[in-house]
Amino acid sequence: MNRNIIIIIFVAVFVAAISLFYYYAKQYSPKYSWTESYKKGNDQPYGLKVFYDLLDNGENEMTNIKRSFNETLDTTVSNTNYIALGDHLYIDSLRAIHILKYVENGNNAFIASNSAPIEVTRMLLPHTDSIHGYHYTFDSIVSVSFKDKKVEEKLSFHYQYLKDTSSLYWSIYYKNYLSDTLSTYGFEPISFLNDEVNCYSFNWGKGRVIVHSNPILFTNYNIIQKNGFTNASNILSHLNSGPIFWDETSQKPSFNPNNEEGLSSENPLQFLFSHYTLRWAWYLFLITILVYLLFRTKREQRIIPILQKNTNTTIEYTKAVGVLYFQKGQHKLIANEMYVLLMAHLRSRYGIITTTEEPELISNIITKSGIDEDTINTLFDHFRKVRYSPMANSKDLINLHTVVEQYYKNCN
Repeated sequence: MNRNIIIIIFVAVFVAAISLFYYYAKQYSPKYSWTESYKKGNDQPYGLKVFYDLLDNGENEMTNIKRSFNETLDTTVSNTNYIALGDHLYIDSLRAIHILKYVENGNNAFIASNSAPIEVTRMLLPHTDSIHGYHYTFDSIVSVSFKDKKVEEKLSFHYQYLKDTSSLYWSIYYKNYLSDTLSTYGFEPISFLNDEVNCYSFNWGKGRVIVHSNPILFTNYNIIQKNGFTNASNILSHLNSGPIFWDETSQKPSFNPNNEEGLSSENPLQFLFSHYTLRWAWYLFLITILVYLLFRTKREQRIIPILQKNTNTTIEYTKAVGVLYFQKGQHKLIANEMYVLLMAHLRSRYGIITTTEEPELISNIITKSGIDEDTINTLFDHFRKVRYSPMANSKDLINLHTVVEQYYKNCN
């Protein structure tokens, strides 16, 4: 079978196998991703698309902080709001100072994170005291209540993973710690989760900082439910009525300290693998490159063009020259050329020394060529007649040619 046909069949089978695998993976892969991803455009259960759209479609103007944090978050304005939601927010001491300077001018900051924003809250405490991070409660179903009693009943929430209700580590502040220690510095609880502090606030200058310990309550899955919308509405009621600054730069868990603009060090591959279709497009691209390397990187010889068979043009040339001499009647010249060629033949074929006397030369030719003596003598007689006789004519030259050809045909 032709090698090219084998390669084509192999590639076709390989592509068909990849296509079937892709179809199978797509059919049996989960429709939704049940991992927390606090991106404003993420429409998966634990994304923030619904919450962000509610804010963006409201009356308040939205400004996204994508880069240049200190320049975008304007500390000279007032009656505005700063919102940051994420799993682990990047808020160091310098960024915390800028946020508090922003709040001091009469703005509110709402920070919801699974890790306590200690750099922000510690500013309120003297150097002799310290603030602890969150504690956790491990449960599948929790209840949320509010200190101001605007919502009388407790709001029930559960953690859903795939088709089952699962347990989750919910972040909390112990009520005793907040009331005994932090309340002396102006910390006030806003909401409780299983009777422990879930959200609290403190005043700073003319503004207010609100800290929430469970950003998952603001994700798509929870906020589209009645309890989730009620919880978000009650928390947001503590914000100002002015524009909103939405912080995207602090949502990334990994940060490159050499990045002056405060951008995340998340690489493009993380973005690719976060989307099902892009991830499989990347896989297919790598597979295609691999197939190309397997079949196209082998050393291939350049196609050799078909050339015509070499022809001996010496004979045609000799005939042409001979005809020319014959037509001009230069029989002696032709006979001399024939004699030179014969001598060359004797030297190359039989190793005969052609400079010897004629009788000895004839004797050597007879011995080695196998031609009888009469024929060889006749041959030399014709050569002498045409080469040395001034009366030689065309007929004599033709007779010489006939004898020479007879010799070549019969010699050993």
